[in-house]
Amino acid sequence: MQDRDVAATPSSSTDAPPLTPLRRRWQAIKRRTGTVDREAIQWLFATCGVIASALGVAQFVWPDASAAVGGWWLLGTLAFGIIGGLVLRVTKRSIRAKSNTGAWTIQVVPGNVLDHRPCVITTDRRRTLSPEKVAPSSLIVQYLESLDIAGRAEAELAIEQMQSGPLSRPGDVKFIESSGAPGPILLLACGRPTRNGTVTTWSHLTQTYDGLWAAIRSRHFDEVSVPVIGAGYSLVSLSHSAVLLALLLSFHAASTERPVCRLLRVVLPPTDADQEELVLARRFLSALGYSLA
Repeated sequence: MQDRDVAATPSSSTDAPPLTPLRRRWQAIKRRTGTVDREAIQWLFATCGVIASALGVAQFVWPDASAAVGGWWLLGTLAFGIIGGLVLRVTKRSIRAKSNTGAWTIQVVPGNVLDHRPCVITTDRRRTLSPEKVAPSSLIVQYLESLDIAGRAEAELAIEQMQSGPLSRPGDVKFIESSGAPGPILLLACGRPTRNGTVTTWSHLTQTYDGLWAAIRSRHFDEVSVPVIGAGYSLVSLSHSAVLLALLLSFHAASTERPVCRLLRVVLPPTDADQEELVLARRFLSALGYSLA
């Protein structure tokens, strides 16, 4: 799972009444499969075009072929195309988008960001590690638990030594180099710790993004993997989709000014990689001029 640093504010009493179990189940199905949209219609028209072209070739090669056989072949191919499109729509859980200049690529993939190096882990600006203040699902805890005893002691010592350092503003980055690891961990300061949890405002997020891109440039990384920075438990009224789009826009704008890295890999937990959000991200990247694979 990803770090959870920013979430929507609690619902007010003026919100709509609770959904019935049946309606909640229907909305869950819609989130997994998406709704009928332009991509689905484009796939259907493309399938019909391929079928029409194939029928034209078949009629030219076999002009005396039975019309009945041709009709059944048409229906079967059309059914195959529709079912194939639906299967692809439900199972396609990743995005690969290349910039119009070809200088950089953005990937959005399901998985665990800790499986990649170099990767980014967000933390509050006090580098809190105490179990009573840090959720077990947070990336920093997952990272420490993935290490052996010696590696964990080394990482904890490196983080403790930062307590008196400058990692105190949104966007500050410290690099954690582990012996035997293929690449560094970028510890990224984001939210402000409070008694009621970590708080991150929109201005904090923009500063966080800017600081991260600058740090990546300073190390001349060819690629980097990041979680959806700012998608978690805080007091910013932004949905997971909104924060994902903000992250993509920030990287795009920074890269347009000066390239950041060749490949940005945004890693979503499988539970967050629903089709509706991926379709939205694909459309957004397409509107920015990216070529989608």
